[in-house]
Amino acid sequence: MAVTLKERREMEKFIELLAFSTVKSFYPTAVLKYAQIDSLEAVFDFLIRCVEDGELKLIWEVKCTNDEIICARKLLKVDQKATVLNKNVCCDICGKEFTVTNYDLFPAFEITQEYRDLIREDLKKKKICTWIKLS
Repeated sequence: MAVTLKERREMEKFIELLAFSTVKSFYPTAVLKYAQIDSLEAVFDFLIRCVEDGELKLIWEVKCTNDEIICARKLLKVDQKATVLNKNVCCDICGKEFTVTNYDLFPAFEITQEYRDLIREDLKKKKICTWIKLS
């Protein structure tokens, strides 16, 4: 599903705002809510393009699957799904032991340090230009 120019700009703005913050990682749903887009698939496609461009890094989080107490604790963060698939893990909160499947993996994104530095450098240049114009 294609996004409009306004929606794409809102997603770009969200990522730029996070580049200034101390946020380590975020979920596609955060972008969806911020940009007020209806399609999670469109958001995910946009984020994957950002990964390909070197702005973001895709990571996978393993969460506890204990349905009885709805634990959902983040147990692991990995770059490659294959490193944890079919491995046994144990939740340190509820004690549930399980074998990791694709259903236990959740995509998250991190802003690359290179992109963070680039965005922060751009802000410094804008501040200098604004200060010169005001002088």
